[in-house]
Amino acid sequence: MPKYMLDYIRLCRECSLDLRTIGNMLNIVIPGLQLEARKLRAVAAMVPEGCPELEQDAEFLESAVRAGIQRCAPQPIQQDLFAAT
Repeated sequence: MPKYMLDYIRLCRECSLDLRTIGNMLNIVIPGLQLEARKLRAVAAMVPEGCPELEQDAEFLESAVRAGIQRCAPQPIQQDLFAAT
């Protein structure tokens, strides 16, 4: 898996919950990771005996996407804090 993808996943885990960062994650990074996971699944499906490494990478990306979406979903307390600023 390319280093830049791992960097995006790391950044997501260390998110500061800044509105700009959340917007970039939801609009750019997460869709990009979803696309890469779909590509990996498609390539793995082309190999008759399967490719466990590609499937593992796809699962890792899909897991990161789910976690990212969950982290980027504002909680009621966060919404109150953002509204106060």
